[in-house]
Amino acid sequence: MKKTDTLVETGYNNDYTVARIPRFFAWKGIIMTNDFYSQFAGNSIKASILSVEILRDALIPKLLGDDSSGILYWAGKDLARQLPVASDDDLVTFFEQTGWGHLVVITTTDDLITYELTGEPVARRSATIKSPDFMLETGFLAEQSALRTNCVSEAKITFQNRMRLRISVTIDHNQPIVNHDPATPIEIVRPQVELDDEQPEEAQ
Repeated sequence: MKKTDTLVETGYNNDYTVARIPRFFAWKGIIMTNDFYSQFAGNSIKASILSVEILRDALIPKLLGDDSSGILYWAGKDLARQLPVASDDDLVTFFEQTGWGHLVVITTTDDLITYELTGEPVARRSATIKSPDFMLETGFLAEQSALRTNCVSEAKITFQNRMRLRISVTIDHNQPIVNHDPATPIEIVRPQVELDDEQPEEAQ
């Protein structure tokens, strides 16, 4: 980011941690509603992996330069505010649907949650990109924890190789989020179980 770039602050309110981002990246409005999510999550036409990867690993890093990781972490938090989930099970399903990978909760305590992210998306990006960035997912997990605990939460990657990574979310109970009305969690779209067309004949 050049020193001449204009910055703006964004966040919940004056009592909540804010992030400084380039003005051209400030969101004009919130579009990630439950209807938005359900429209695409329930669509049988899957997004092209190539189109997603071009945006994620070719275009965005070029646009953001050295600030890419920090802004993607903030963007992950912003997405979590727009798409809050109610439980870890919903969080796992959401990660699968977005193509971020297979998420597993490793350990949970009052002030620390450790996740492991594996699967084909992680392996694919690690095999094709020298230093794949997972800060979007990291920020998303941090804010999901903040929304559910009502305390400031931050996350960091504590382990990463070509097949998996671990993300630790620290919950600061000494910094409760005040004056914040949490959004209603989205209704996770789950795969429908198809029944056989043929029904068993009744015994005569």
